Amino acid sequence: MHISEFGNQFVVNVDTMDCTCRKWAITGIPCAHAITSMKFLNINAEDYITHWFRKSTYEETYNSIIYPINGQHIWEVTPYSYILPPKKKKMPGRPKKKRRLEDWELKKNDSELRKGGQRKKCGICKELGHNKKGCPQRPTAQSPSEQTQGIQGPPTDVPLTQESTVMATASGPPEQPDSTVNDA
Repeated sequence: MHISEFGNQFVVNVDTMDCTCRKWAITGIPCAHAITSMKFLNINAEDYITHWFRKSTYEETYNSIIYPINGQHIWEVTPYSYILPPKKKKMPGRPKKKRRLEDWELKKNDSELRKGGQRKKCGICKELGHNKKGCPQRPTAQSPSEQTQGIQGPPTDVPLTQESTVMATASGPPEQPDSTVNDA
């Protein structure tokens, strides 16, 4: 008989006490598929349970009297010394201080929970899955060569004179032209 459950199909053979899910063969108790097929065929399911799981077998097992054992306070005291656990040995090397992480702390997915139970969230765009360092909207930083070129030349729309060219190439603040020198 064919039984389907949630898209899965199982074949039950009541005569050989077998189902393709193998639960009946492993446990000795008919599985849900077998019981369904037995109900369809109007067969009593209790007849197909192995004798180990029947009430009569249980009663036979515990039919004889089981005598209780005396408690610990009635036991004989022996002349031998007590057995103690082994002494702790100090292992060589520095002891480990790192604690064992929980299962939820070991997840590697970017969007799943991290230590402290919080998700990874960007400080710039406030989206989950990345942080500030990996944000695609992060403003690009200047390269070191651009930072050292902090000195800018004169504006391009102003015509260059001989004095302004000399002042722009000199380092430091621009000097005032000397008024005592006469140009000839």
